[in-house]
Amino acid sequence: MSKFGLTLLVFVCVEISLPFWLSTEYVLLAMCVLLGMFMSLMFGMSMMIRADFFVSAIHRLPNDAVMLTFDDGPHPANTPLVLDVLQEKGVKAMFFLIGKNIQAYPEITQRIIDEGHAIGGHTYAHNHGFGFKLGKNLSRDIMKAQRYLSDLTGEEELYFRPPFGVTNPSIAQVINENKLKTVGWSVRTYDTAVALNDDRVKQLVGRIDNGAIVLLHERVDATCEALPLLIDGVREKGMKFGLLPKNKKE
Repeated sequence: MSKFGLTLLVFVCVEISLPFWLSTEYVLLAMCVLLGMFMSLMFGMSMMIRADFFVSAIHRLPNDAVMLTFDDGPHPANTPLVLDVLQEKGVKAMFFLIGKNIQAYPEITQRIIDEGHAIGGHTYAHNHGFGFKLGKNLSRDIMKAQRYLSDLTGEEELYFRPPFGVTNPSIAQVINENKLKTVGWSVRTYDTAVALNDDRVKQLVGRIDNGAIVLLHERVDATCEALPLLIDGVREKGMKFGLLPKNKKE
């Protein structure tokens, strides 16, 4: 049972038992307060993928390597720059790609694949309403990107990262029904909020340890510019780069 399932079970049991614990005049108030607490918890957990509350995600590599991951591509200008740096440095990374961008730039996606990098889906649209989608709309948004990737590789692509790291029961249902493997992170760079300058890269390198999965965005110019320094910093700590094992349906 997931953490969400266990929490829901406890909530329901407590709600049902309240009339046996409290006098009639306080039962409705207690139920409302408990419901409010439950809903607040659900909202908070939906924003915390690393809590593994709704979905069990991969946040670290099963070995001592470090994996760089890039979200929101392919980007027409920046993804080729990132690929050039990775090729020059001899590093393999993982790219979580948006379906509509795959559709718009299939040649860049193919280059990512041809150069031996790992790939995963990042929904088709990647819009801010992702966490509120339900049913077929949600399933279509998630699986359309996965199918684009599978068509390019000729294999079933199962790795998936939800936009913004948002999870909830509906998202969990689509993930579980399609046996997707959700990938989170252990080091979040916040590079879309604050540019990665030299000082921030040094701080970031200090947070990276063996097995770390690092979240980056190649659509951010400063991230592309900081990438060589980041790679060199990780290697100066004696760490190597690696990828997740090839995705297979269990």
